[in-house]
Amino acid sequence: MKNPILLFVIVFFGSLSCAQNPKSQEKEIYSYFLQEIVQLSWKLSDWDNTGNVVIEGEIEGSENRMTVFSRWNNDSLYFFFKVEDTCLRAYQTEKDHPELHLDDMVEVLIDTRNDKDSCWAEDDIVYHINLLGVKKDDRGTPECITDPTWDGNARISVQLFGTLNDTTDKDTGYLVTLALPWSELNQTPQSGLTMGVNFANGDNDGKGRQLFDWVDAWPMRSPYAFGSLILKKEERK
Repeated sequence: MKNPILLFVIVFFGSLSCAQNPKSQEKEIYSYFLQEIVQLSWKLSDWDNTGNVVIEGEIEGSENRMTVFSRWNNDSLYFFFKVEDTCLRAYQTEKDHPELHLDDMVEVLIDTRNDKDSCWAEDDIVYHINLLGVKKDDRGTPECITDPTWDGNARISVQLFGTLNDTTDKDTGYLVTLALPWSELNQTPQSGLTMGVNFANGDNDGKGRQLFDWVDAWPMRSPYAFGSLILKKEERK
């Protein structure tokens, strides 16, 4: 008969080793090649894609549900967001306004070199986009200091399904499309290219901001906690 104490030690430390391996917990999203990018609708068929990321806000007290997927072509990397939200609110019309993140908004953070660092370095960028299509973006620096003066060149499109800032009715939600030129990411698109990524949704229903994200990173600018975005050459709709 095996020594029960020895068996316990092997099982315990074997389990601990797996639990401490961050790679075993890493999340992935695939971005498929699509030559022609088209405008999306709210229809379920537009969002019936294998590999969608779905994030529920319930854990942060939000009733929102956000679905995200990605596509790419030789010009840009695209992110598509669908947010189910029954109360649409956004007030900031000024680019980089310090309170824009308090509006209903989507957020994407990208570690373009996928170095999984704890530092917000010059290869790391973030976009916040509110329901008015206004952005608040920044990039890291070699000194790991956020540079809010950085002005990205992403193309942004927002569609609302409801009435903005009218609390007397019940809304459906909104769609956001974000296109980032490869020159801004300082990457050459090719199958297998991997970057770190995180997605977040900010919900303002008059109870203060409720913020939830894909990988549960805190602080949010923590590239070491990001999931992986992996480019695939096979074409999908």
